[in-house]
Amino acid sequence: MKKHNNNKNISRSKLPIMALLMALGILGTIISCETEDDIPPPSAYVPPTPEPEPEPGEDCVFSTIVPELSEGIDFECGGPEVEFFGEIDGSFNLEYVENPDPSGINTSETVVAYTQTPSVEPWAGFLFDLASKVDFNEMQTVKIKVYAPAADEVVLLKFEDSTDNTINKEVQATTTVANEWEELSFVFSPSDSDKYDRLVLFFNFNGEKDAESIHYFDDIVMSEGGEVEEPVETGEPTAPAPDPNIDPTEVISLFSDVYTNVTVDTWRTDWSNATLEDIEIDGNAVKKYSELNVAGIEATSNPIDATGMTHFRTDIWTGDATEFRIKLVDFGADGAYDGGDDVEHEIVFEAPTQQEWVTLDIPLSDFTGLTTKEHIAQLLFISTPSGANTVFVDNVFFYNEAGVSDTPLSGAPTPTVPDNFVISVFSDTYTDVSGTDFNPNWGQATVVTQEDIAGNNTLKYDGLNYQGTQFENALDVSGMTTIHLDYWTPDSSDLNLSLVSTGPVEIPYPINVTTGQWVSVDIPLTEFSGTVDLSDVIQLKLDGNGTIFLDNIYFFSPPPTEPVAGAPTPTLAQADVLSIFSDTYTDVADTEFNPNWGQATVVTQEDIDGNNTLKYAGLNYQGTQFSSSLDVSGMTMIHVDYWTPDSSALNLSLISTGPVETPYAFEVTAGEWVSVDIPLTEFSGVVDLTDVIQLKFDGNGTIFLDNIYFH
Repeated sequence: MKKHNNNKNISRSKLPIMALLMALGILGTIISCETEDDIPPPSAYVPPTPEPEPEPGEDCVFSTIVPELSEGIDFECGGPEVEFFGEIDGSFNLEYVENPDPSGINTSETVVAYTQTPSVEPWAGFLFDLASKVDFNEMQTVKIKVYAPAADEVVLLKFEDSTDNTINKEVQATTTVANEWEELSFVFSPSDSDKYDRLVLFFNFNGEKDAESIHYFDDIVMSEGGEVEEPVETGEPTAPAPDPNIDPTEVISLFSDVYTNVTVDTWRTDWSNATLEDIEIDGNAVKKYSELNVAGIEATSNPIDATGMTHFRTDIWTGDATEFRIKLVDFGADGAYDGGDDVEHEIVFEAPTQQEWVTLDIPLSDFTGLTTKEHIAQLLFISTPSGANTVFVDNVFFYNEAGVSDTPLSGAPTPTVPDNFVISVFSDTYTDVSGTDFNPNWGQATVVTQEDIAGNNTLKYDGLNYQGTQFENALDVSGMTTIHLDYWTPDSSDLNLSLVSTGPVEIPYPINVTTGQWVSVDIPLTEFSGTVDLSDVIQLKLDGNGTIFLDNIYFFSPPPTEPVAGAPTPTLAQADVLSIFSDTYTDVADTEFNPNWGQATVVTQEDIDGNNTLKYAGLNYQGTQFSSSLDVSGMTMIHVDYWTPDSSALNLSLISTGPVETPYAFEVTAGEWVSVDIPLTEFSGVVDLTDVIQLKFDGNGTIFLDNIYFH
């Protein structure tokens, strides 16, 4: 079989010819120096006869190239210089060889053979640089002909910026046949243009690498069509993960606000395929991994001795990951990742629950390949869809189950449902219905007390068999949709909640019990309707076993996600108003409501019941840029109407040249239009009211705004 190795010294056979040409050149120079007129007349110049192009089927001189992807790469007479990664104890080889099966969709003579030996990383592959950054504006699909040894193997195509590999995009395809040519398509978007000038390929990505494999590929081309939708922001948690409840003396913490953390050298290694941000959620530090494929965390300077621990635990939150994997790696006594005494194992969590914190509590015995735990120096988070998901991480630690406490160390999560959508039975956050008896004499053995847990008033049911809650007056909860409660238990295996109406009639609802952490439960009231009269609820009843702590027992209806009516219509005269945004007045001209300040907020203008309204979705901050500065020193107030389904923080800043600014904090009420008039004296002294160039809103959640004006 004809082969061309990927080697920069391919053209060594040319050296004798080049030496002969140089000798002839020197001889010609000597002769020309002896000639009085050594410059021939123009008419005497005879151009050299070009060498004919090789006929089809003839050998060509193979050369190393830096390809231009838009022109395609056919590998017939040239290929790029590649760089391999992920060897461990294995090795790679890439050769340009005769087509093993010149039929079907690929009859070309030369193709690429990529060989992987056993014991390479699951994510092993190779890369090569391109001549320029890829333009996806006209053609979004990259196609590669592949001849794989098996079906159902993942082929991952990744593009990177060659100067900053954190700027990258990955797309996967799956082989459908074995030992037969097929064309795989990898679809990108116009927004990916002019970012990437390096191509990375992974064959049998994250598959078993226990035997040698050869993958052939050919003809990397771009084609039209196949544009994919731009990624949609899946949001982020509005509340932090639950605090762990384990004795700190029985914990080795890598990352948690609850414990003292050991030294971690990096939370994102150079070979990671993910973007890492350190953020805060309600004052709690959180790791945010976006565009996650694999994130490497290393503690090589201080490997962890987890021999005295029984479990590994972390909390994750995701809106789009369909699978999450955790790998622990012990580097061995030499402290080096060299395949000698290294051991590792990976745990897979399929279909993690979306849009809520999930605690992954894993016995170390489940990491069966981790035969030693004295020198754990590496932790990997791996997630799919590869490079197209976001995972928030908190509370990363090892622990000994002997340290698990029988009392919560922290209070239950603070509810976020607006109080105007709540009927509260027991919660420090809301005003509770009055006269409730939490220990009626029903003959139960349960001992009921109220405990202070980290400043939160909490019900404790000790030795639960059953326990009632008796209302002074029957509750009409027919206008609500859900009953909520937070529970914590060290030992319960059975817990049921019943609503009771006059009769009495009742229906129990079984609660899936998780021990050792606060769990929030939302039960649709449809689970009780048909038997229980929701307009006449006289009691609640809990039954089960063990010890139960309870907080935040309330009925609620989720607030609507957007207003059904427009903001109130202003009544001030136009002469008394300098309007920024309002259908009622003439606004100042050419205001930019979405300046490019790097904000994550998505800004649109929506029609709400005939009113043009600004919508800020996923607010972090958002500017308003005036075409020329405003003199508002003759005004006394700035007015804003806002509506939010979920925000808990909203601030408005006036900004003058400098820039200088002062924020004003709103008291946020959700689920209704709120009119706010802020005295301009709140901003004076710092902001120059004769030279207001911008406004800025910052906070969280989704905000609708209307009638923004000075008056």
